[in-house]
Amino acid sequence: AVVSTQSTGVVESVDPEKVISTECGFKHLDLGTVTVAELEFTAPFQVEVLRGGTPLTAISLHFTCYFDGEDLSLCLDTSPRTEDTHWLQTVLYLSSPVSVKSGEVVRGSVGYRKGGANRRGYVIELCGHVGNEGVKFEQTYILN
Repeated sequence: AVVSTQSTGVVESVDPEKVISTECGFKHLDLGTVTVAELEFTAPFQVEVLRGGTPLTAISLHFTCYFDGEDLSLCLDTSPRTEDTHWLQTVLYLSSPVSVKSGEVVRGSVGYRKGGANRRGYVIELCGHVGNEGVKFEQTYILN
């Protein structure tokens, strides 16, 4: 069965103890050269479940930004596994929990396009499935 619905992405701090999978980068942007058109994209993702027995209830999104200077280089990491920043994480709650087992792979795609109530808003489209024959989910989120 495919579960399809629309909801709002939530910006909040994710407890790292609640993260049950590996992380996966899905888009690289060079902040020095990125164009507005490049901010709309669809990209694949794949993560492995590390802790089975806990249902998959959400997908957490975060970013890492590297600032490489001549005298100083910095890394801004907004992962749940690092100290909180004011950016926090974007959490995409699934409409229904998905049962997962340790070692299973969750695959899918995440798409970003401009939209929402303000000019910086996004519509995020999440599609995925667990394993080869597992539960499929498809959901659209508004992030303002």
